[in-house]
Amino acid sequence: MEHDKNYSGPAPPCPVVCTLVPEALFRMSPEEVEALRPAQGWAQGLIDDLALAPHDPPTAASIDPPGIVTLRGSTPEHFGPRVFGGFVVAQALNAAAQTVVGLTAHSLHATFLSAVIPGPVEWHVETLRDGRSFATREVSAWQDGRRKCKAVVSFHNVEAGDEYQRPMPNVVDPETVVPFIEPGGWDHRDLGPTPIRADGTYESTSRSWRRMIDPMGNAHNQQLICAFISDSTESSFRPHSLGTWGVHTDASIDHAVWFHRPIDVNDWIYLDFEPVLNHGGRAAVRGLFYQHGQLCMSMAQELLIRLL
Repeated sequence: MEHDKNYSGPAPPCPVVCTLVPEALFRMSPEEVEALRPAQGWAQGLIDDLALAPHDPPTAASIDPPGIVTLRGSTPEHFGPRVFGGFVVAQALNAAAQTVVGLTAHSLHATFLSAVIPGPVEWHVETLRDGRSFATREVSAWQDGRRKCKAVVSFHNVEAGDEYQRPMPNVVDPETVVPFIEPGGWDHRDLGPTPIRADGTYESTSRSWRRMIDPMGNAHNQQLICAFISDSTESSFRPHSLGTWGVHTDASIDHAVWFHRPIDVNDWIYLDFEPVLNHGGRAAVRGLFYQHGQLCMSMAQELLIRLL
């Protein structure tokens, strides 16, 4: 399968049922794609998919102890038989945020226990801490009486402090790169990997500029979209098989994301992924997300990589 032509979403665990995308879509300008969008827009469609509502009384499948806040939602079919991990991470963040007032999420650490599938989902939210500066929530996704994902989300009352960051790499401007429009509403400018070093390693295996076409102003919704793209690793975690699909089972084991600064998803975001290790049938990858030279978000993930 050629990932840049045939797959309608982010990097899948293979094998997966793919949705064919018209070849012409990847040659369209943002103005031409405008006419293809649903009335609500692609960005709003994602936010609608991530939406959760209170669920009271809980169903028989809600087996957590009393005091758990239960929220009900659904997961879409368009990712295939397994829901994209970035969607699950974003919905976990949304669930935790429903129970916190006045603080901003700064970190999320998730463990995937089983594949989340399209259909109804319940999120159970437990309060671990409510302090003056920090709040912490543990959230779990349940489907058919099984826990599918567990995450801890931490919130902070942002305060002043020392400033330091890893500088943004020197890369070409996005306007100088040939564009293509990703289904989902992303203007994507791919820079490819850095040159392979003499020892066979890479500084980065995936570099790109991205911005959403649809306007999105709500700060909470912007953070949900950032959580979603934190999993846009593509094949960066497999340096020996970059850009290939269909020969491995690629499945997220755990995922961590840190929100350092707010990001405007309608402005250019630079994504840079570095493979850390392939060993024992697993891969580790790190990602940095910059905007206007500022490091705004970072992620780390471990995945299963198993030859079919």
